Amino acid sequence: MNRIRLETKMTVVDIKSPFRSSNRDASEPVYDNIYEFERGKIYGIVCEPRQSGDALSCFMSNQIPWEDEKMYFDEVQVKPSDIGEISWYMGRPLYCKGIMKREISVKKALNQAISRYHRYENINDIISEFNLQTMNLDYGLSKYGYERWRASLAIGYANCKIVYCFPWLNTSRFYNWIINSSVYCFFRKLRSEGNILILPTIRRANVEGFVDEIIEIHNPDTNSSIINNKYFQDYY
Repeated sequence: MNRIRLETKMTVVDIKSPFRSSNRDASEPVYDNIYEFERGKIYGIVCEPRQSGDALSCFMSNQIPWEDEKMYFDEVQVKPSDIGEISWYMGRPLYCKGIMKREISVKKALNQAISRYHRYENINDIISEFNLQTMNLDYGLSKYGYERWRASLAIGYANCKIVYCFPWLNTSRFYNWIINSSVYCFFRKLRSEGNILILPTIRRANVEGFVDEIIEIHNPDTNSSIINNKYFQDYY
């Protein structure tokens, strides 16, 4: 698989982002659009808040239910579970399976990945490569600070994921989380190994200069200007 295409239809989705000040569901509109992602590239997604940035990452990591959306791997249509198998939503807390929803520790998540995929021989190799603090490994991702990004990336990478989807972040959070976490140090490595990175944010300047492509989401609600509004012109 070299290319992924996502086709979206006009709808409204509910998203619970682990990086919002309120962890409640928020409605986000999605418009008719076609997105294409090629392996070995970093993509900057530029849009206003709650204007499909989070939704795009969630669709690409199978975090929200599909309705009329379609996805293709090299022109072959696939199911939501297929993209879920190869993608990773960065920073998302991980929970054990079963009736009781209980967050698992980073250590447990890493050991599970080692047992299943054998990309690493032991957890110490991962700790060393991603510079993780051993004192934090017994906590879940929701308890982490800036290191949350590196720890989440380490788990996804140990699970042999290909598509890494970041949540939509405003300028302040984008800069602080990307720089202070040092997660950017791994971008070149991921790209060189044929992975796809998706970084949604509010303005081009946040991603310009280091991503391979910038996709601007121009939704009808955010394309209009008040000076062009008929009622404004009549009054003004």
